[in-house]
Amino acid sequence: MNNKQVGEYTKRFLYRLFAEGVRDDEFIEQFLVGHDVEGQLKSADAVDSESYESELDDLLSEARDDYELLWLQAPGRLQEGNIPPKKRKRTRKPSNIAGAWERQEALARYLAGVASKDERIIRFRKNVLSGRVLSEEQAMTFLSSPLAAARGKPDSFKQLRINPLDRILDTNYQVEETQDGFGPYRKLVWGRHHSSNIRPLLATSRLIFPGDNITPDDIRILRRGRAVVLLPHPHEENKVVGASQDSFIGQLAEIVEKSMGDYPISAEMGAWFILTGEFVPEYPVRMRYMTVRRPWVMSRTTITLEVESWVPPEEVLEQYRHAQHEILGKTPRSLKRNTLAVFEFVNQHKEDSWRELLEAWNKEYPRGPRFEDPRHLYQSFTRAVEYVAGVKPAKGKWLKTVGTDSHGFPIYAEKWYLLHEDGYTGTFDSPEEALADPRSEKSEILASEELVVRLAERANYN
Repeated sequence: MNNKQVGEYTKRFLYRLFAEGVRDDEFIEQFLVGHDVEGQLKSADAVDSESYESELDDLLSEARDDYELLWLQAPGRLQEGNIPPKKRKRTRKPSNIAGAWERQEALARYLAGVASKDERIIRFRKNVLSGRVLSEEQAMTFLSSPLAAARGKPDSFKQLRINPLDRILDTNYQVEETQDGFGPYRKLVWGRHHSSNIRPLLATSRLIFPGDNITPDDIRILRRGRAVVLLPHPHEENKVVGASQDSFIGQLAEIVEKSMGDYPISAEMGAWFILTGEFVPEYPVRMRYMTVRRPWVMSRTTITLEVESWVPPEEVLEQYRHAQHEILGKTPRSLKRNTLAVFEFVNQHKEDSWRELLEAWNKEYPRGPRFEDPRHLYQSFTRAVEYVAGVKPAKGKWLKTVGTDSHGFPIYAEKWYLLHEDGYTGTFDSPEEALADPRSEKSEILASEELVVRLAERANYN
C-alpha cells in the first residue's frame, strides 16, 4: 500500500493503527476497501474535535477486533471444537439409579411426542414432505439439494403439477452454468421439459450457490448476507448447509428456532427430527475447548462446560476429567512451588548467563533446591515453562532481538520476515515457511538482521 495515495485523515488513522501493532499490509488494504475512513473522519472532524476522536476510536477498535480475529484464524494459532462426552456406564452406580444419559433419552422420547404435535412442524411435513417423514437416505438428499436450499414455495410446484418432494429427491439432473441481465445463475435440467434456475446466495469474488460445499472462508462471507441461512449438517462433520432464508431449508431452520429453540437439542438435530422423526438430544453435559497459541510466548486451552442443573456433581467432575484427558492426553499434575520459583527467578534475570543464574540462585535460595550444574537449572526452567506457559523455550538460549522497527516493536534473532512495499510480516522459523505464505509473492524474504538494515534505510530515506 502506498501512503502517498491516501488522504490526510487516512494517514492519521494508519499512524495510530501501526502504533498499536497492526502492520499487516494485506489486512489494512482490505479494511480500507470496506470502510470509508477518509470520509468518516473528515465528516466527524467537521462537527468538532470530540466527534473526530470518537469516530477515530471506533474505527481503530473495529480494526483491532477484525485483525485479532484474522490472527486467531491463521493456521496453527487457534483450535476449537466439541469434546464428545463420556457415556460409559459406571459400574459403581447402584442398579436402581438411572444414569444421566438414560434420563436424557427418556426426556427426548417425551419431547419428540410433544414436538410432533406442533402446528409449524405438522404444516411443514404436510406441505413439503408430503405428510410423512423421510428415511435417512432421503433426508441426506434433501439437505444437499440445491433446489431445497433455493426454493420455498410449494404452490409454484403444484402449478406445474409436480410434487415438491419428488423433485427435491430426484438427483437425475444436469447443471448448466449461464447468466442473464441479472447476473450468473445455474440451470438445473431434468429431462427435456423441466428446469429450475438457481441464483447465488451472495455475489462475491467467488460465487456461492445453494447446495455448494461451504468452506470456513465462505461462512465468514455468507454471514454478511441477511437473507442467508447457515445450518451445520446433522451427520457430516465440518459441513455446513447454505440456503436462502425463504427456501425450504431456510424455513426448516426457522421452525427449529421457533418451535424447538428451548429443547435440549442442537439446531442441526432439530432439523433432522423434523425431516425423519428421529429425536437425538444433546448430552446433559456439553463440553467445548479452545486452544490459543502465541509463538514462543504462550499456549493455553480453556474448557467450557454447559451442564443441565439436575446433573449430579460427581457426573460433572467425571466429565471434566474426561475432557482434560482428551485435550492433554493425561491427568495434569499440580505445580510445585519450587518449579514456580525457578520460572519467576530466571525470567527476572534474562540478561544473565546460565552460569551466573546458577550462582545467583544458590545464593538467594540457600535452602534449596540447589543446583550443581547450569544444565540442571536450565532443565528445571524448561519444565517450568512448559507447565506455566504451555510452550517449549528455544533450546539453550533466549529468544533474542536484533533490533526494533520504527515503532519500537522487536525484530527477533534467527527468524525470517516478509518485507512489503510499506511494511513487513513475520515472524517465520525458516525461509521455506515464509515462502509458503501467500503474501510472499509480492514480498522479499529477509533474515532478521537484513530486515533491521532495510527498515533503517527506509526510515532514513523518508
